[in-house]
Amino acid sequence: MDLLKNWKLKLRYGKLKTAFRHFTVIADGEVMISNPDFDTTAGSAAFFSIQAWASDNDEAIDMVVTIGRNVGFNASGRIYVYSTEPQQPPPDAPHAYGLNFHQYVREG
Repeated sequence: MDLLKNWKLKLRYGKLKTAFRHFTVIADGEVMISNPDFDTTAGSAAFFSIQAWASDNDEAIDMVVTIGRNVGFNASGRIYVYSTEPQQPPPDAPHAYGLNFHQYVREG
């Protein structure tokens, strides 16, 4: 429990070490299979986002694509990767959290 106390400060000042970097990844695509857990509708255009602890940008992209497939999403558009401040402490292995969907209507 003490390790989790003030973990952001410990990470910032090097007292907590990790082999991973923190990313927010946003993928544009389509909902292929409705998912009641995320209140998504098959056939809808959507942005799917995750927060991830990953080794690099490529691993974070692989995570959003793979996890997206597992929840019925196809990342068929652009994928945006940002280095961001974490909301959860670093794990011992690559990890994604904060899965979120934003459905929208495509014009034209």
